[in-house]
Amino acid sequence: MSKKCLQQKQNNNNGSIIVHKEQVQSFSGPLPHPEILRQFDQISPGAAERIIKMAEDQSLHRRELERKVIESDISSSKLGQILGFVIAVIGLAVSAVVGVFGSPTAGGVIGVGTIVSLVWVFMYGSRMRSQEREEKSVD
Repeated sequence: MSKKCLQQKQNNNNGSIIVHKEQVQSFSGPLPHPEILRQFDQISPGAAERIIKMAEDQSLHRRELERKVIESDISSSKLGQILGFVIAVIGLAVSAVVGVFGSPTAGGVIGVGTIVSLVWVFMYGSRMRSQEREEKSVD
């Protein structure tokens, strides 16, 4: 943000008049204001080009990191689904074996426990995703 002030005093027979003029400029973004870039170039020829290149490189780096984070989240989600399926199959298989060859009550408890835990994990994950979406929409 740049601020320019012009203050002019004028004296006459009736007293003094003070005129105050203020100009405020604001610029936001990854690069400095073009006038500032021009001043950099006057001080050091080629500086503006290097500054622009630096901003481009930073932007490319940020997009690459975001892409890696998204890919990692997707692969983690897939792995979680696969492991959840394997655990569910094993839990239900153990429940069936215990129910047939051992105690039907114990088999039922194991089966119900497996299903309840899967439903709880699904509901917890859905709630967490909803909270993340709400937080992002507020920001």
